[in-house]
Amino acid sequence: MLHTRSVTTILIAGLLAFGCAKRTLVQVPARVDLHELGTIGIVEFASGSEGKLAAFSTQRFIEALQESQPGVHVLELGKIPELPGGSVDHAAIRAIGEKYDVDAALTARLFETGRGATVWTRSTRATRTVAHVGMGGGKVVFDARDPKGAYGELVDCLVNEVTDDFRVSYVRQ
Repeated sequence: MLHTRSVTTILIAGLLAFGCAKRTLVQVPARVDLHELGTIGIVEFASGSEGKLAAFSTQRFIEALQESQPGVHVLELGKIPELPGGSVDHAAIRAIGEKYDVDAALTARLFETGRGATVWTRSTRATRTVAHVGMGGGKVVFDARDPKGAYGELVDCLVNEVTDDFRVSYVRQ
C-alpha cells in the first residue's frame, strides 16, 4: 500500500511539473534590419585564390541577405572601387555612397555612407577540405575550377555564420 501511494505521488508530481513546464516558441527579430538602410551597395569579396571564389562567395552572401530579409535592395558594385587614399575610411565610404547613389555599403562590414560610420561588423572562421591536389604528368594538379564543388560547403558555412544577425530566430520561453 505504501509503495502504491509513493508511485502515485511521484506520478502526480511528474504530471504537475510537465504541465507547468509548457513553453512557448517566441520569435526574436533580426538584430540588424537592413530595410532601414535603404539601398545597400555590396562590394565583391576579395580572394587570393584563382578561379571564381570571390564572385561565388559574394553571390551566396547576397542570396543569404535576401532570403533572410526579402525585399532588401542590393546594388552589386563589383570589385572594390578605387578609393581616395587607397583605404577604407569615412571619406572613402562617403565617396562610394555619392558615386553609386547607395545608402549603405557592405564589405565584411556595413557602412552608412552618409557619415561613413560602421553600423555592423562580424567575422567567422571555418575549416573544410576544399579541393583535391594530385600529381599528373609531372605536374601538380589543384582541382578547384568549379567553385560550388570545391568551396560550396565552406562558403555556405561562412555565409550562414556571418549573416546570422540578419535572420529572425526563435527561442523557447
